[in-house]
Amino acid sequence: MKESTRLVVVLSVVCLVSALVVAIADDLTKDAIKLAREKQRLSAVYEVQPEGATNIVEKTIAIPSPLDGSSATNSYWQTDKGYVIPVTVPNGYAGDISLVLGFAGDDFWSYKVLEHSETPGLGENITGSFIEKVKRRPIFGTKWAVTKDDGDIEPITAATISSRAICDAIGQGIKILEAIEIERDCHQ
Repeated sequence: MKESTRLVVVLSVVCLVSALVVAIADDLTKDAIKLAREKQRLSAVYEVQPEGATNIVEKTIAIPSPLDGSSATNSYWQTDKGYVIPVTVPNGYAGDISLVLGFAGDDFWSYKVLEHSETPGLGENITGSFIEKVKRRPIFGTKWAVTKDDGDIEPITAATISSRAICDAIGQGIKILEAIEIERDCHQ
């Protein structure tokens, strides 16, 4: 009995020390991780806008929900060339996909995926070759759905769900863009 009590005490001490080390490491790296994510987002703003975009200003807008009338606040960036809107969609093949969408004039300019868990070699192509299929298209002259859903966008072979998620994200971004432009026109 004495030996088992000693083992329980030793195991408890090891667990407490381990938990303390993890908590300290989390506390020490929290600010650095937050700063790195912010740098990644700011870098992405430049990547999804036409070359030479300047005067980046972060703004917010309240978007009313059509379901219950409540509103959600969305942040976005305005540049001298257009708008950059962050969106997260829950319908990727392997979960959420977070990205920023760039709009310039009447065109969807490009997007940059910030986080995803898509299948390597398949859905992961949303970060590469699929961008070429959607960028620099007219916002309102394009049906933002994959061809399997009667849209204009050819999906990634064997990764239709991931392709569909990006099209959904662009559709959400266009709705936010419309709200931004309505608000802008009301204040002019």
